[in-house]
Amino acid sequence: MTDARVAVAVIGLGAISHSVHLPLIRRNADRFELTAVVDLSLDRAQATAAASGGDVAAFTSIDDLLTAVAAGEVRVDGAVLATSGSHAPDVARLVEGGIRVLAEKPLAFSLAEVDDLRELAQRLGVDLADWVRVGYMKEHDPATAAARSLLAGVDLRAVTVEVLHPADAAQLAFANLPAPPADIPADLLTRLVAATDDTVAAAIGPATAPLPKLYTNVVLGSVVHDIGLLRHLVGGIGDVDRARHWGSGFPGSLSLGGSLAEHPDVPWSIDWHFIPGYPEYRETVTFHHETGSVALTFAVPYVLNAPTVLTVVEHLDALGVRRSESRWMQEEAFEHELVAFAALAAGEPRPGPSVEEGAADILVGQRMIRVIADAVGQPITGGAEAVATGPADADESDAEPVGVASVGAAATSVQH
Repeated sequence: MTDARVAVAVIGLGAISHSVHLPLIRRNADRFELTAVVDLSLDRAQATAAASGGDVAAFTSIDDLLTAVAAGEVRVDGAVLATSGSHAPDVARLVEGGIRVLAEKPLAFSLAEVDDLRELAQRLGVDLADWVRVGYMKEHDPATAAARSLLAGVDLRAVTVEVLHPADAAQLAFANLPAPPADIPADLLTRLVAATDDTVAAAIGPATAPLPKLYTNVVLGSVVHDIGLLRHLVGGIGDVDRARHWGSGFPGSLSLGGSLAEHPDVPWSIDWHFIPGYPEYRETVTFHHETGSVALTFAVPYVLNAPTVLTVVEHLDALGVRRSESRWMQEEAFEHELVAFAALAAGEPRPGPSVEEGAADILVGQRMIRVIADAVGQPITGGAEAVATGPADADESDAEPVGVASVGAAATSVQH
């Protein structure tokens, strides 16, 4: 009898895989069969495979995985790509190998990498929206869906975002994660980091600290979730016209602002604070409109089934003000994302963020880093992509392409 479950590989066995993806795959064993794991560390890959039970193959590279799939040694319908850094080069290799992909954010660091994906799709004659999803789990949150319904047709006045981000170690203490591996060849890590540096240089130029890591670790490593959320809920960010960076240590605090793309008279602001000793992660996204407010408060993402709180403030003629809070205790955004990916991997795609949405968010991220660069006195110049990504410029055709090797081990970034 043919197994109707989706055969899935998990690529990159770090914190997000061990705390979220692998537990959810096990929890949804009626939909998924874990058939392969991939990590630069052979020790970690083999230990994860053994702990997963069954016949799970372990690999140290995507090339080895694809070779085994082509030889019929392992079945893989879809892959969860949870490596650090840019994901576009590995997305391309997996799609070319006939495997659908759920790629953690960010999709890429450069627009040239996205163009490479588009060229691949044209050559293969496929629609990337049928093959790729980007890991914006907040778009799958039931609270987000309710907020989207409430915001349809309202007259927006302002959008504000506040993120309070403790150190990752504090957020992950519960997860009993395996110790960092010691068996990854140093020269491999050096090559991968160099490839990432080349890609980032193509995007923002030969910038000096702190700009490269503010771009990769903060803007596209964490703030990108809010970029994507505003795209999903209110049409996205248009202008970025102010930025400030401060605080002791890296990455400190960022304050950003501008106007919305589809509501150019409506301002948005994002205040993002990395405070290592803060008691708990908290992210609040608030939409003020002419008759009230809609707010989403997200908890630490690594803890499954920690519900997002939807707060609605309404004006009532008879009662004055009504404030309500809603929580979906039995719902998990990552789980909804994974179930939707199962449908995609089975060839039955549901609407969801794909390559074009990921590219739109990178475009906004480049606008942000350009304004941040001006604010810290290191303006981006020359042929960098971010120079061309103006407030209303959705055409990245002037960006200079760059050849990029597969990146699987860029510097660790703060995430949510």
